[in-house]
Amino acid sequence: MRKIMFGGVCALLLMWAAAPSAQSFTMPEQIEKLSAKATESTNISLDGALLQLASMFLNSKDKDQAAAKSIISKLKGIHVRHFEFDKDGQYTDGDLEAIRSQLKAPLWTRIVDSRERNEHNQIFLRQEKGELGGIVIVSAEARELSIVSIEGPIDLKQLSSLGGNFGVPKIDAPGGSAKDSAE
Repeated sequence: MRKIMFGGVCALLLMWAAAPSAQSFTMPEQIEKLSAKATESTNISLDGALLQLASMFLNSKDKDQAAAKSIISKLKGIHVRHFEFDKDGQYTDGDLEAIRSQLKAPLWTRIVDSRERNEHNQIFLRQEKGELGGIVIVSAEARELSIVSIEGPIDLKQLSSLGGNFGVPKIDAPGGSAKDSAE
């Protein structure tokens, strides 16, 4: 009886450890499959040690890069998916619902929801122990889709220093516009 109970407890712990955390954001499988339809796709996934390795290439003598390095040292992951399509309708709102369904209260707060013709942009923040613990940005246009997820403790004042690095778009000072890191 003890062996059965111990085995059952171990199995439950393994299933719990293997299941994605309710707090974590994971890229849905249907989003990953969009690259087959895209004319261009970018997939950046930096976790743990790989993120720390990538930060070693930042110049500590450059003010912006040093700030980015400081932020990255605390992060758990940066994930970027970007797709460009040659025609409309290559992805659906249903594909995006698999993302939005993960980003619900009380853990997540949507702070931006902007709609224009053929464009929908959203920014979600996750609070952990009274601090900002994650951010997800979804930018959906008729022929472009971008999803950026930054996981870990984030200081919003320092966040702009990540712009132009690791696939995170460059954002000008308040009142400015977002720019692609290629510019």
